[in-house]
Amino acid sequence: MKKSNYIKCMLLAVLAIGIVISCSDDFYTNEIRGGESPETYFQTDEGAFQGVLAGYMTLGTTYSNLWYTPWTYRIMMGDEVTAGGDVRGGDKLYYERLTEYNFDSNNAHSRRMFDGLYQGIGRVNVLLDNMPADSPERTRIAAEAKFLRAFNYFDLVTLFGESIPLVITELASDEFQQLPAEVGAVWAQIEKDLTEAILDLPLKSEYSQANKFRANKGAAQALLGKVHLYQQEYDEAATQFEAVINSGEFGLAVDYDRIWRKDQEFGTESLFETSYTETKGNNVGPGGYNWGEAKFNTDNVLMLQFGPRIEYFTTMETIGQEPGFGCGYPLPGLYNAYLAEGDQVRREGTMITETEFLAAGVTFKVPVSEIYGYNGFIRKKLAQYLDEAGEPIVTLNNGTNWRLIRFGDVLLMAAEAHVLSGGDLGKARQYINQVRSRVQLADTPAADGDLMDAIIKERRLELSYEGFRFPDLIRWSNAGVISDADLANILNAPQSQIPDRNDFNSKFKLAPIPQIEINTNPNIKQNPGF
Repeated sequence: MKKSNYIKCMLLAVLAIGIVISCSDDFYTNEIRGGESPETYFQTDEGAFQGVLAGYMTLGTTYSNLWYTPWTYRIMMGDEVTAGGDVRGGDKLYYERLTEYNFDSNNAHSRRMFDGLYQGIGRVNVLLDNMPADSPERTRIAAEAKFLRAFNYFDLVTLFGESIPLVITELASDEFQQLPAEVGAVWAQIEKDLTEAILDLPLKSEYSQANKFRANKGAAQALLGKVHLYQQEYDEAATQFEAVINSGEFGLAVDYDRIWRKDQEFGTESLFETSYTETKGNNVGPGGYNWGEAKFNTDNVLMLQFGPRIEYFTTMETIGQEPGFGCGYPLPGLYNAYLAEGDQVRREGTMITETEFLAAGVTFKVPVSEIYGYNGFIRKKLAQYLDEAGEPIVTLNNGTNWRLIRFGDVLLMAAEAHVLSGGDLGKARQYINQVRSRVQLADTPAADGDLMDAIIKERRLELSYEGFRFPDLIRWSNAGVISDADLANILNAPQSQIPDRNDFNSKFKLAPIPQIEINTNPNIKQNPGF
C-alpha cells in the first residue's frame, strides 16, 4: 500500500513538471509585482527625480558610511591628525594602519570606497540608460546624474589611479569583468560629463531652498576646473574657476568658524554638499541604528567617530560638544603653522587647546598620558555639536551637512591655476588676499616668484581637516611643484607623535585596488607596490 501511494505521488509530480515545461515563456517573464522596471519607472519627472535622488543618497552614504570613506582615508594619510581610538591596537585599528602606512590591498578603506563610488556610478547609469530626457525637468536631472557620475569618478581616479574600469552604461551579468580603462579615458569621461552637465544645470540661485542640495552650474564648473588642475591643464582650470568667481553666485562666509555649522548649510560659500538630518530619532537596539554592510543612515555618523573619547573626557557640554570614539586628534604641526602665521582666527575656528577647554569646564576622566593619540588639542572644526544633533541619542543623530566644494577652496585653486600657468599673477594675489582678509590677516608678503609657496601654506591653513591636504601634497609632487623628498619629509614629520608611523613610500600615492576586486576580475591589475 505504501509503495502504491509512493508511485502515485511520483506520477503526480512528473505530471506537474510536464505541465510547467509545456507552459509558454510567460511563466518565466511575469511582470514585477509591487514595483516597476527601470524601462517604465523613469519615464515621468517624478520617477526620474527618485532615480537621481538615489544617486545623491549613495554619495551621502559614501562620505558617511560607517568608518571607511574617502575623507577618512585622505585625512588619516596626511599630517593633520592621529588615528586615536581607545588604545594602540584597539578598536580603531583600521585607522592606525593608515596613519602608520602599514596596510595592504585587503584594507577595509579600499574596499568600501571602491564599492561605494561604483555603486553611485551604477545608480546613475541605470537612470541615464532608461530615462528619456524629453522634458525640461528630465533634461536637468540628466545633467545632475552626469555631475554625480563625474564626482564619483573623480574620487576613484584620484584615489586609485587610471587603471580602473570605466563603466558608463548598465552592465549585464556577463559584462561584470571589465577591463581597465585606457590611459586618459576616465579623465576624458569626467570632462565630457561635466561639460554636458554645465549646459543644462541651473544656477544655485534658481533652486528653491528645499532643492539647494541638487547640483548646480557653479559646482560643475568648479569640479571641472579641479579636474583640469589635477591634470596640470592650468589655463583650462583657470577658465572654469573664473566662471564660478565671476558668476556672482558665491562668496566667502563672514565668520570662518561658522562655515561648517548648520546655519551656513547651502550658504553663500557652499557650492555642493551632502545632506544629513538630526530628526530621525535613531536609537540602538532591534530596529534601531543600521551598523551593517548594507547601511544607509540619514545622519552624519562620522561625527560620532571623531568626537573626543567618551571614556576620557567629560563635561564637554561646557564647550557645546558631545564626546565620541576619540578619532582624529589634531597634531601639533598644524597648531604651530597657525602660530607662525599669526593666524588666530582660523586657529580658534579649527582647534581648542588644552588650556582653553579646561578653563571652559571640560575635565579628564583619566590621566592625560593614558589618552591614546592625544596631543593637547581637540577639534572645533567638524566637531560634534550638541545644537546640531537630535534625540534620543545625540551621537546617532548628527545632522551636519558635509561641504564637498566651497568657495574658499575655489579661490585658492584659481590662484594656483593662474600661478602655474604663468598667467595673471595679480589676480592670483587678489584671490589669496581675499581668503586672508576674511580671517583678519594682512595681504600676503610673498613676491611673485613665491606665490605658489604662499598658496601651499594658505591651503593648509584654510582647508584643514577637510580632506584636501593629502591629495594636494600628492598632486603637487606629481606635478613637480614639490619634490618627492619634500613630500616624504612633510608626511614623515609627525613620526614623533605617531611613533609607529613608517616612512612614506611613493606607492602610497595611490590606494591599492581592493584584493577582492582582483580575485573576482582577473582583468584588473594591482597598483604598483602592492
